[in-house]
Amino acid sequence: MSELQLKPINVCVVNDSSLMRKYLVDLISVEGIKVCITATDGENALSKILTKKPDVILLDLEMPKMDGLTFIEEMTKKGILIPTIIVSSFSQEGSKLVLDALEKGAVDFVTIEQDNNNSKHLQYALLSKIKIAYKSDPIQLITNRICSLKPNKKRIPGIGSAERVVVMGSSTGGPSTVQKVLSELPENINAGILLVQHMPKEFTEQFATRLSNNTGFNVREAKEGDIIRNHEILIAPGDYHMVIQPNKKIHLDSSEKRFGVRPSVNMTMVSASEVFGSNVIGVVLTGMGHDGGFGMKSIKNRGGRTIVQNKETSVIFGMPKAVIDLNAADFILGLNEIPRKISEEVQNLVR
Repeated sequence: MSELQLKPINVCVVNDSSLMRKYLVDLISVEGIKVCITATDGENALSKILTKKPDVILLDLEMPKMDGLTFIEEMTKKGILIPTIIVSSFSQEGSKLVLDALEKGAVDFVTIEQDNNNSKHLQYALLSKIKIAYKSDPIQLITNRICSLKPNKKRIPGIGSAERVVVMGSSTGGPSTVQKVLSELPENINAGILLVQHMPKEFTEQFATRLSNNTGFNVREAKEGDIIRNHEILIAPGDYHMVIQPNKKIHLDSSEKRFGVRPSVNMTMVSASEVFGSNVIGVVLTGMGHDGGFGMKSIKNRGGRTIVQNKETSVIFGMPKAVIDLNAADFILGLNEIPRKISEEVQNLVR
């Protein structure tokens, strides 16, 4: 527990299964974290948090009376802003529901199903994300939301390999933030766009589909040997580093994690700077940890331009701060300013 954090983090566990509630309570009841509320569904949780507000909520999605998505909506309507982590057993087909929850205001998610035989791994994930959520600014998740309307016009990917590339990295709070940035970029942006979002492999394909529907760009998971094209966005698949080869094609790398993550923002940014030189624009958005700091330094050292999201509009300021601490940020901007600046810098490269 941090020296500055003298009181424990109070957690509310919301799950309709009594066995699962007890299991989660036992896992997270350690020094510095205290379960102050348990609830059987969203309706039960709403009545309890009005009298005893927790610091973080662990929320199931599928529950009777009031499901998790409705619970998040009701909290927002009532002006209750408590960092919420989705903790649920869901298959790859259920990833859309998780992304719905992130779009509505959840900070992060933890999958139980993949960790059933490894309680230590699940405990580590829960405790880490509780501590991250405790430091987050949930109001930004609400402020940064945009209407998910399909654009009237779909951008057509360019022919041949792009000469310029925008590499964007994010983590906690990233899905809605990334969607907002991409949806406000001009349709004629003359660069390929590579996106690294810290997300498990079961979710990146659905995330790409959602971005494709809501931003007007052609967005898809990167595949081995892909060509980087103007007006197209390639997302690093979960559990693979996305590396740019000297021939400007994508290589999917399954080597060890960097800073505990795979895909790594650093891996994509460093390789982009080596291949594209000064024709790279690096963008680091909200997220916990240091991933992206060294990558942005590499871009800057080779003459590229670097943009980070400011503290005031970040859900978590860890990744942007890591870039700033390395003196690798050319521009520190609010979220609403970032799309315009990306467009300007791409145009500067074209000239």
